[in-house]
Amino acid sequence: MNYDALISYIHSTPLTWLIITLAAFKLGIIIYEKFNKHTLLQPIIIAYVIILSLIVYTNTSFEKYFKSVEIIHFFLGPATVALALPLYKNLKYIKSLFLPIVLTLFIAGVFSIVIAVSLLYIFGAHLPTILSMTTKSITAPIAIITSEQIGAIPSLAVGFVLITGIVGALFGTIVFKIFKVKYETSKGFALGLVSHGIGTARAIEISEKAAAFAALAMGLSGIFTAIFLPMVITFFK
Repeated sequence: MNYDALISYIHSTPLTWLIITLAAFKLGIIIYEKFNKHTLLQPIIIAYVIILSLIVYTNTSFEKYFKSVEIIHFFLGPATVALALPLYKNLKYIKSLFLPIVLTLFIAGVFSIVIAVSLLYIFGAHLPTILSMTTKSITAPIAIITSEQIGAIPSLAVGFVLITGIVGALFGTIVFKIFKVKYETSKGFALGLVSHGIGTARAIEISEKAAAFAALAMGLSGIFTAIFLPMVITFFK
């Protein structure tokens, strides 16, 4: 096989990466269901490994890949808005837990950022890298915009977002078992708060109520981070 011709074709055809991305995720879903939805075989993980391997092999830049799959990025917004449906169905229950939700959102959100930033600082990471880590627990579209505002590296920020989501989806169930977390609302809120969209997708598999609280946590976390993080960074600068 002429590998140079193959790589040249991939680089010159805009739809190639879009087709590869969709096919990789579909393959991930097939494998995930084939093995009874094993935690370690999340579709996003399988797709991530396939796409990353091809990007490295073809020496494709993030900018070129992102430009090819912009249509997927566009639909992240409507997909996020669609999560309002389970929220609406559980609105009364959410109102009854308003104070615990606000406290958990603030304490867990701040602690999550502080511990991650502290570890990077201890190990001598550069400031742009540290700033890129601060958006790790919010959904990708908000992370990209926020990272640009605070002087971080958008591509690195997205990488941290993906890693955080994958780790949360992988080990969330294990953590729930260790700490004997029984309530679906608590599981959903934790997954949405820490692991944004990927965690919310995992919460949907638990129940509709878990999905509602995951969507709530993801939305509120994204809003508060986008509003207050640039203010805090500006203050310290």
